[in-house]
Amino acid sequence: MKSDSYTVEFWNDTWSSMSHSFTHSDKVLMEHTGNLEPGRALDLGCGIGENAIWLAEHGWRVTGVDFSEVAIEKARKRAADKRVEVEFVVSDASVYLPSGRYDLITSFYIHLLPEERARMLANAVEALAPGGRILFVSHDRSVTPSWWSREDLESLTTPEEIVAELPGLRIDRAEVVEEIGSHAEHGSEHEDPGDHDGHESDQHSHGATTVVIGVRDKTESHIS
Repeated sequence: MKSDSYTVEFWNDTWSSMSHSFTHSDKVLMEHTGNLEPGRALDLGCGIGENAIWLAEHGWRVTGVDFSEVAIEKARKRAADKRVEVEFVVSDASVYLPSGRYDLITSFYIHLLPEERARMLANAVEALAPGGRILFVSHDRSVTPSWWSREDLESLTTPEEIVAELPGLRIDRAEVVEEIGSHAEHGSEHEDPGDHDGHESDQHSHGATTVVIGVRDKTESHIS
């Protein structure tokens, strides 16, 4: 979110003091990508790259985009440590123009104003290959923590809003789910992206999550 509060400097400072993300998104990611045939994937607002790295470990050719140089630097180091190849790009996800077509485009808990998010998703729809899918996960507006800032609250979503921002796609899932638990709760059953730890609370703690999956028809001819 590009506001007085959520600047590049803010996120660089934030990522400098963090060793991992707090999205707890691996369960949703694995549930909805584990059975897909790997292809090209794009992760918008990738942070330090847990999801992008997990996808690369499972055969995807991945590009991760984040406008924090610190996050991208950490993501590149993590990928190198795990000996996987991921293209990490320093760029504002809300204006990033993907190159070519992608079979999977993901975005987890990105902080954007509504108009910025709509622009990002419009670009994502344009970049989606026939048969490709967008997996969008965000804090849902049904819970509004009193301690959140105005900018945080403006980044909240509803499934209906996200569906409206994915025109032309078949919607396979659009619902509100309880916020994903910590990795400690299900880490014994699944391999965690980036092997990051679960936390009981953090600045992004919430209670409900928007999950939307949009799929482009395999027979649809792409018109630029």
